[in-house]
Amino acid sequence: MKKEVLSIVVEKREQVGSKKTSALRAKGIVPGVLYGSGLGQAKPELIQVNSLELNKLLSNIEESSLVNVILGKKKYPTLVKDIQKNPLKAEILSVDFFAPDLNEEVETPVALEFEGVSQSEKAGNTLVKIHQEIEVKALPQDLPEHIVVDLSKLVTLDDVIRVSDLDLPKGVEALLDGDEMIVMTETPQLEEEPEMTKEELDALEKSQADKNSKDTKEE
Repeated sequence: MKKEVLSIVVEKREQVGSKKTSALRAKGIVPGVLYGSGLGQAKPELIQVNSLELNKLLSNIEESSLVNVILGKKKYPTLVKDIQKNPLKAEILSVDFFAPDLNEEVETPVALEFEGVSQSEKAGNTLVKIHQEIEVKALPQDLPEHIVVDLSKLVTLDDVIRVSDLDLPKGVEALLDGDEMIVMTETPQLEEEPEMTKEELDALEKSQADKNSKDTKEE
């Protein structure tokens, strides 16, 4: 499934170096890079983007979504790449935008969207998703945001959905082997009783011995 192409405005970045980029982040600005053959030049552009606008964009796109980056009077169709985040805070440290040649195929992961009702799961079996996304190859403008996986095909435990079963959009090629399983069902795994430790066994035996001794005395 494809959605409308969203846009984001960026500016050229003059400040470089860790201290200067830290100062940018303190102002709510994320440093980044715009690169790729679609840029029309070998040298990448150092850019900066408003963090609020970037977060808003990222919440509405997938990894395979095309995004129009507006730099000055020019607009570049891009894919968002290499998002670096602060592991301690919900803060984006940097972001790269890759501008591909629209006439050349690219390879990128596409999210799988699981839809429908699995009769096997309704019968009490467990749904097992082996892949949440798959790598595909296509022209940038042909990349889907999702690939739908129809769970209604899983009627019994014998049914599985493989890469070859996916309904791929025209011009999109899956890079995984066609026999690779995407999703299946299996019988529920019964939880095993945890084994008792030696200390727990010793305590249980002592408790049982004390009880037996007490019962003997009462007799």
